[in-house]
Amino acid sequence: MKLDETNLQHAETIARYLSGEMDQAELAGFEKKANSSKEDKLFIDKMKKQWISLANFKGNKTPDAGKAWGKLHMRLENEQLIPAQDTITKNRIEYNILRAAAVVLILMATGIIWYFGSNKKPKAEMVNLKTGTETNTLIKTLTDGSIIYISRNSSFSFPKEFEKKTRNVELKGEAFFDIMPDPKKPFIIETDEAFIQVLGTAFNVKTKNGSNFELIVNRGKVKVALKNDPDNYKLVAAGEKITSVNNNLIKSKHNASGALSWYTRRMQFKDESLQNIINVINRNFNTIFVIADKEVGTRRLTVTFDNESVDEMTRLICLTLNLKCETKDGSIVLLENKAGPKGN
Repeated sequence: MKLDETNLQHAETIARYLSGEMDQAELAGFEKKANSSKEDKLFIDKMKKQWISLANFKGNKTPDAGKAWGKLHMRLENEQLIPAQDTITKNRIEYNILRAAAVVLILMATGIIWYFGSNKKPKAEMVNLKTGTETNTLIKTLTDGSIIYISRNSSFSFPKEFEKKTRNVELKGEAFFDIMPDPKKPFIIETDEAFIQVLGTAFNVKTKNGSNFELIVNRGKVKVALKNDPDNYKLVAAGEKITSVNNNLIKSKHNASGALSWYTRRMQFKDESLQNIINVINRNFNTIFVIADKEVGTRRLTVTFDNESVDEMTRLICLTLNLKCETKDGSIVLLENKAGPKGN
């Protein structure tokens, strides 16, 4: 058996299995077929865990599905979405509608979103960046302009293109986030233990093997909630730190300046555009670099700056990309070196 989430009959069967509506014979048959497929078995096991978790949520209070179905039926009837046909046909239609509602409610309750028909939206393609044991800080500029500084032994995942309403990413390890403000599109970071929501701010997140985490806010404000109790959240402002201790969020005052200096000591860029690299340098070293030609800014570069001065970084960029620099009105202008490498 291959469970198909777009098949309403399969969805109804899963709903009946989770809610305990099957008799012993049907239950044994379903589990036998499900266990014959490794993919189906993993899927069913995940659904069962989520269903059990739902049953234990907030003092063993499970959703009142009957009440919810009744409300749905009343709304459909009031809005004349149930056709007025003969009694037998009408009852059959009502039953099918309520049955479909049961499936949707059960699957929504377990955290699974089902898409039926050809309108099913594929999951966004994710890019995963991993760092090793070296002390480099891998720096990545996202499509929205946010800059992420990824520490060693860390993993950061993000979509190639953000969705319309949210910007969702994932982190394992440690990273410093400098988020581009967008009030209509919150930036949400998922770790093994917590969800962190921001609009536009700068902060450091450190996770430790999924057991606990630490967050230090440099500027702005963030919202932090533990995964196992999302309704219990805390707001963390600049100059504050929050840590998790025994599944509790503990907030305290903190001077972030010294603790967050690590992310600019040894900066590493991999196949990054020159414009993005210049933006990072300007943001962290109080410089005003300007790229004279837009085409020059699109050139890509892989480079590591190891505690170099601004002058040394400028010289390395110019040598690598065959550019020259000029100082004009207090700005450092990078432009094409048409005379060639020796004419710089």
